[in-house]
Amino acid sequence: MKKKYIIIIFIIIIILFIYHRYHSDYMIYIDDFLNDDDIRDLKNHIKNNNNIKQNRNNLLTKTLNTDIFYKKEYINKISELVGKNVYKSDIPTEYRLYDKSQGMNWHSDVLLYEIPQYECVYTISNDSDSTTDYIDHWKMKHKIWTKPNSLMIVRADGYLHGVNPVNKGKREIVKLIYTPTDKINKRNINAYNMALNGDS
Repeated sequence: MKKKYIIIIFIIIIILFIYHRYHSDYMIYIDDFLNDDDIRDLKNHIKNNNNIKQNRNNLLTKTLNTDIFYKKEYINKISELVGKNVYKSDIPTEYRLYDKSQGMNWHSDVLLYEIPQYECVYTISNDSDSTTDYIDHWKMKHKIWTKPNSLMIVRADGYLHGVNPVNKGKREIVKLIYTPTDKINKRNINAYNMALNGDS
């Protein structure tokens, strides 16, 4: 009888482990993503880019024309972290400035590709009180203050997450996407167009 309970407990532990591993690529946060040279090049690119606009969340944005995040070393790093090969997305990389903004409401990123893409937030600078919150597969709520040169990776159609408003200071980020496939999800073409316009 005791042996039977041990077997049952062992099976439950295995199931819970598999369940947890299944969600291992839903939210990943890493420090020190770019090297010093690429940080400098990114900041210079943003500084020299005068294409400023404001999106629906009242954020100042710039569409960036840079492949810094898609260098082989970074593609390999992301692929290793998420457990599958990823590639550059067709959706433009975008700079965003959170400065006394309304933040971003709770949401789950829309599937823009047939295989879930990875939407990433790279933090350039952050002296704000804003945090990114998310609810994981155990229904536990997490709160992260993103450090400069950190990267937050969020799998589309995954965890609910949101960004709290900036009440003091400012937060500069770059939003970009890595994708395991080039096949667009045609059902979500409107969401794709919104993403191109920086409204999501």
